[in-house]
Amino acid sequence: MRHGRRRRGMDLGDLPWLPIAAIIGVVAVVIIAALFFLGGGFGGESSPAAPPVSSTPVPQGTVQVTQGVASITVRETTAPAVPATGTWVMVEYIGSFKGSYGMPSDIQNAENSGIRLYEVVNATGTVKAEFQKKDSSTKHDLTVTIYQDGKAVKFAKNSSAYGIVTIQYP
Repeated sequence: MRHGRRRRGMDLGDLPWLPIAAIIGVVAVVIIAALFFLGGGFGGESSPAAPPVSSTPVPQGTVQVTQGVASITVRETTAPAVPATGTWVMVEYIGSFKGSYGMPSDIQNAENSGIRLYEVVNATGTVKAEFQKKDSSTKHDLTVTIYQDGKAVKFAKNSSAYGIVTIQYP
């Protein structure tokens, strides 16, 4: 023994690296949390804003993000521009749809998905449109809009499973 002092066990304060490691850990957690919540990290992609398509307001689709073991992002499709003249039917649905549109004397069939624009050629009377979802989703709307000379004149939507939208103008 030296000078009568006994060696005792080490205190946590005697370990100089422990407080430094704790401070570094706290700072790292704060930085990671800030990046995550401010949108700068962990798989988040920023996409540029889409340019305006037309001056007529068009109902837009949705972007769905499913989180879990894997993350899937469904990207919104760009709506086609509605021409300033003529009669058009726009159908919007993230899944598949089928249906018909046109004048009673000239009905056309369509089957597709996404945002689609169909021309009603030589529309001089009542224009009808009837579309149905081809799946059981209740999370997304099937939307059908009739346009005349660039302006929306009739609009309807349905979010039910295998939902049907039927509209006519005038």
